[in-house]
Amino acid sequence: MLTFVSVSTRLFRAAVLAVVIVFVGSRLTVPVRAADSHPDFNGVWSVIQHDGPSDRFTMAADPSLSAKGKAVVDAYRAKYDVKKYDMEPNQYCVEHGMPTAMFGLGGMPMEVIQQPRRMSIFSEAANQFRRIFVDGRKMPEDFPPTPNGYSIGHWEGDTLVVETGSLEEWYLARWPHSDHAKFVERFSIKDAKDVKLPRPLRPGLTLSGNILIDEMTMIDSDMYDKPASVTYYYRQIGDDEIFYDGCTQGLWQAEFDKRIENGQTGKAQ
Repeated sequence: MLTFVSVSTRLFRAAVLAVVIVFVGSRLTVPVRAADSHPDFNGVWSVIQHDGPSDRFTMAADPSLSAKGKAVVDAYRAKYDVKKYDMEPNQYCVEHGMPTAMFGLGGMPMEVIQQPRRMSIFSEAANQFRRIFVDGRKMPEDFPPTPNGYSIGHWEGDTLVVETGSLEEWYLARWPHSDHAKFVERFSIKDAKDVKLPRPLRPGLTLSGNILIDEMTMIDSDMYDKPASVTYYYRQIGDDEIFYDGCTQGLWQAEFDKRIENGQTGKAQ
């Protein structure tokens, strides 16, 4: 039988994961330092909160577009007759790309695998991945645009500073941007007792253990009058908490079901 993880399933799981926050710190032990003496980001992480205004699925709301940016977005959406949340990419198995890959759609976690010369981030959402090169290379000039772009990083003390470019343009909801957009992120890790979250946790819930912090800034003068920033906070969860987001399997199964409904079965030669 073919199965896939629906949005409702993700939201249900997000609610379950929220309940176990109180237990996370006591059952997980994370090395403070990786083998190369930098902070250790390894593990599976799930969004707790962000410090911006919230939109659908509690993700960070879109920044205010410039007049030029609004004209571009309005023209694009008018051309295809779509409203803000029409053509939601997750419904059609399309990668969200940056920055939504870091927003934890519906509570979907991400796994960080940290190596001395590269950090890889695997998001459950649409099975996306990011590779952040930390080997001193420069941003390439001819890398083809992709939804998640090309990322390089360097250490500033205990903070990993990441620059991402070579992005595809995106004019639907979730931080629309041009193909000239650049993201700068500052990754750090702190003990929960040293982190002041933007909003209170739900009554009865507490946090302990390590908190991963991603301070993200989008720079895109084609679409915005000024840089847009948001900070995301993640808690560490068990290493077996990532599912396969087999969205396309669901569409495939739907085609089989449609054939049954249309009486097409039993006719193949």
